[in-house]
Amino acid sequence: MREREYVPPVADSKSKNKLVRLSPLVPPEVHARVFANAKASGVSMGKYLAELIMRDQLDASGCPVWAREAFGEPDQGELPMTG
Repeated sequence: MREREYVPPVADSKSKNKLVRLSPLVPPEVHARVFANAKASGVSMGKYLAELIMRDQLDASGCPVWAREAFGEPDQGELPMTG
């Protein structure tokens, strides 16, 4: 994967709490699952995803502990795009 530099986003002009937009593309079944889980939790999809991300456990190198199993080793090259 090519090295990317972090560029801080600009707060959404409609947000009172200076929130920023996170707009990943996901398969429809993932979107439906996030919606259902957020609704059952009584929160927005954004709050639900933010909480999941903040609770992510990292290994000593800063990589999520589940990532190598899901994506393989970091230097194996880019994964094929799907969908």
